[in-house]
Amino acid sequence: MDSLVIQKLHEEFKETKKITIPDHLLPPEKGYILNGWGKELIRYYRAEGIVTRPFDDLPPIKLSIQPGLETTLLDVHKFIVSDMNLIPFEIRRAVIEHALSHESVQEAWKEISSIIGNQLKDMDNELVKEDLSWKFSPLVEILWAVVWFFMEREEVSPPRSIVMESDRFPYFIWRTEGKKQNLWEPENPFCRWEWLAIDLYNSWIDET
Repeated sequence: MDSLVIQKLHEEFKETKKITIPDHLLPPEKGYILNGWGKELIRYYRAEGIVTRPFDDLPPIKLSIQPGLETTLLDVHKFIVSDMNLIPFEIRRAVIEHALSHESVQEAWKEISSIIGNQLKDMDNELVKEDLSWKFSPLVEILWAVVWFFMEREEVSPPRSIVMESDRFPYFIWRTEGKKQNLWEPENPFCRWEWLAIDLYNSWIDET
């Protein structure tokens, strides 16, 4: 197996107090680099489990140089392994793995929808509907994260006057250059959490 990037960075930092980010993981001028780091996180979990030592020691690794987009690798790691989220780690990791794989986001979403739907199979209809309607529910939080991965895969780019901002992964907003919140959304439905929630609910209903 190729050496783990996260482990190499940790070893380098312990020896030199510096880190050298591989070129393919450097943030772009606009937007963010998440899918590459997501794959490295999955590789790390498979090899080392969810040991947090490297993440405790490493300096913040930002996924973007864009002002207002403050997400770091540690933020993504904490989201995946957090025991505060009611969705088990194994499910969240499986969701991320599927979001990063498959030929298309449509195929990836089909698998993700099936995994989450299976978690909901014994839940009450009204409770599922409520969870999928509240944008800060543990369930919808997963959908926000999926949108990050899908937007990068689909190379979603907002109009020039609109920027993406986030200070708490996986949530984000769109703003104009004047810092006013903007209601713009990607045309691709797989890049909107609301559409994913509706599609997930409909699929769940069909299976129950």
